[in-house]
Amino acid sequence: MPGAAHSILGLVELANNGSDDTGNTKQILHDAFGHRLNDWLRNGGQWSFLNDTRACVILRDIHTARELELAAAELDSVFKEPHYHLGQALPLAVTAGFTEFSDHNSDLVQAMQEAGMALDQAKQAEHLFEIFSPDSGAPAQEENKLLEQMRAALRQNQFQLFYQPRIHARQRTLIGAEAQVHWHHSEQGIVTADKFIEVARKYDVIKPITWWSIRAAVNRLAYWPEQLSVAVSICPEMLLEDDIFSVVKDALTVFGVKPSRLNLTINDCITADNQALMLDRIARLHDIGVTLSLEQFVSGCSSLALFRDLAVDELKIDRCFVERMLESDKDSAVVKSIIDLAHNFSLKAVAEGVQSTTVADRLAELHCDILLGPVFDTPLPAKDFEREYRLQRET
Repeated sequence: MPGAAHSILGLVELANNGSDDTGNTKQILHDAFGHRLNDWLRNGGQWSFLNDTRACVILRDIHTARELELAAAELDSVFKEPHYHLGQALPLAVTAGFTEFSDHNSDLVQAMQEAGMALDQAKQAEHLFEIFSPDSGAPAQEENKLLEQMRAALRQNQFQLFYQPRIHARQRTLIGAEAQVHWHHSEQGIVTADKFIEVARKYDVIKPITWWSIRAAVNRLAYWPEQLSVAVSICPEMLLEDDIFSVVKDALTVFGVKPSRLNLTINDCITADNQALMLDRIARLHDIGVTLSLEQFVSGCSSLALFRDLAVDELKIDRCFVERMLESDKDSAVVKSIIDLAHNFSLKAVAEGVQSTTVADRLAELHCDILLGPVFDTPLPAKDFEREYRLQRET
């Protein structure tokens, strides 16, 4: 812990409680957040907002871990009671990450990164706060290195989209493509998303990567035949970003693409946290005219009750069931059940990971609608995909 010449930098984040963000609710929570921070730091310290729900704080005269624990306990006490507005209780729970720094400008960027890592650890462990420790080991250092490389990759345009064909199950014709982000790493060559996307999701990098992916996919789609569509994966947390509506609308308008030709695939489970807000965001995207797909159904944590209320157009069958459906009666039954469920709700069923024509034939017999998998093609760079499927880039 610091001595007299050091300070504590912290990131304090207001938990998103899933309240409706219409009207003045966001501003009310933002103002209440600021007032509570003032109450907490009334005896010393500085703070400033980084966004509506996150603030940076600097605590001075903290010399021991016990003193920081006491300060954090006071933080918990200050935010324990909800904020009442017009008789409605609005929760104001917070999580914090702290790190030591020496008040030099050269240390501030690193201190912010360390506090961010501590904050993420606290949220994952569902703790009030965590303190960054250099002893967290090599994994944390490697993660931090990867994070900086991704930020540099965004600045240097190192990300690119590969496209995998979406095939009509019965006619075996091309109906579109699934866009998958790849990283053209200066040292490692082509790096697939599974190697970096989880780290991107933990920090702020996932947002610019997602917005870039949507714009790039729509731009490419503008030159393809009208009957083709493109699917772009988005993480559920991106639904909480207000920017998503303007990004989607602007891309479609700028490149002159019909909304129905863009598919947004929610690529992970939707949990109870922020469920009402996410349902509203999905409905608003659907109202724009884009199609939406739900992934990780059954194998993830989306429930039937949640599924009933989702304004989606497609239901994806996880590859773990598709790959074993010919060998396992149980997996085959799951596949059939998902197809039937989709059709009962007037949705299309999409099977991932189709590895053979035998599996493709069986899926068609079960009335699956769309197929993806290596039996048709692996993900290809845009120009290779267009050449392989003879797509005319008409201007």
